[in-house]
Amino acid sequence: MSSHMLTESLTAFFKNFNVPVFGISAAEALETEPAGSRPSDRLERAQSLVSLGMPVPKGVFRAKEGSEALYWRTANIYYRQIDALVLRTAIFLEEHGETAVPVYGCFPYAIRGKGDMVGDLDLIKVGVATGIGAKGKNGLLYHTMYGPRLILGGIITTANLESFAWPECDQKGCPVDCFDCQDRCPVSAIEKDGKVNGPRCTKQSSVSPLFSHMMKSGKPQPKELQMLNHVTAVDDHSWYSCIACVAVCPHM
Repeated sequence: MSSHMLTESLTAFFKNFNVPVFGISAAEALETEPAGSRPSDRLERAQSLVSLGMPVPKGVFRAKEGSEALYWRTANIYYRQIDALVLRTAIFLEEHGETAVPVYGCFPYAIRGKGDMVGDLDLIKVGVATGIGAKGKNGLLYHTMYGPRLILGGIITTANLESFAWPECDQKGCPVDCFDCQDRCPVSAIEKDGKVNGPRCTKQSSVSPLFSHMMKSGKPQPKELQMLNHVTAVDDHSWYSCIACVAVCPHM
């Protein structure tokens, strides 16, 4: 199948599953990233990147009470949905003779230090490369229609796909004169260039009770630490205690 025909088929596939935001770009767009964070580090002969986005309803962030609890449940549902969709996409591409590696919305990730986690591939950079948004001032992907509300997933594939983004709109990024997310971060974790202090943000924004309990029971080795975190903090097992950098955005 030609590159154009496969791209058209993939587009129809996404629309059939009501994916509101998706994009495609050449994998070489992220080949200048540090070793371990490049598409080719995950898949030999990687040709294309695919990104998917699902917007969280505004009301989750605008709720007068309990918005953190609403977001906790919403994120749990969305991560499962987008991870399942990423898998379906990988299978779709492999049914057309290619190889595809899923990049899930959150887990797994590597733990580099206390509160400092990094995923297999930076989905925000994938989103920028594939044209579905620009990096926002809170460090998240900012979409022209949905602001910083997208939950993301991705795929690395050997398929030679045409670059394309849906819906087609100009991704200008955050308004130049707005700094609400930075100014109102309760722990001043966001710098003016959008760089986020990961450990400081994580300490403020999430709590993993079961993981904390397991850590108090002993001193695990580095490999055990990552395993414990993955099985005790994934999805429902982590509570969101702060979503201010999205909730205060006046342009969502």
